[in-house]
Amino acid sequence: MEPTEFTDPRRAPREHVEIPIRYAIASENYGVEYEATTMDRSLTGFRIRTPAPLSSGETVVVLSLGNSKSAIPARVAWAHDAELNFGGAAGLEILKSLPV
Repeated sequence: MEPTEFTDPRRAPREHVEIPIRYAIASENYGVEYEATTMDRSLTGFRIRTPAPLSSGETVVVLSLGNSKSAIPARVAWAHDAELNFGGAAGLEILKSLPV
């Protein structure tokens, strides 16, 4: 039996890196900032660890990446609740601009 080759379906390779971030959620009119930590990042997004509840499809703005004063619009591609055994993780897909 021949070994099965694994093809990574991701659009960009990931870099495992922990960077403190702050973000705000569109459904809260960007009025509350949350702290999180990246678990990895790529050219197309981030995987974060956060105690704040997020839902797939939500729009967020990443307000800072470490010492950077950036504002990066993103969409929550997937989320796991902090009360589950995943410890509160979410995938953020970088957007070119905020949806209107």
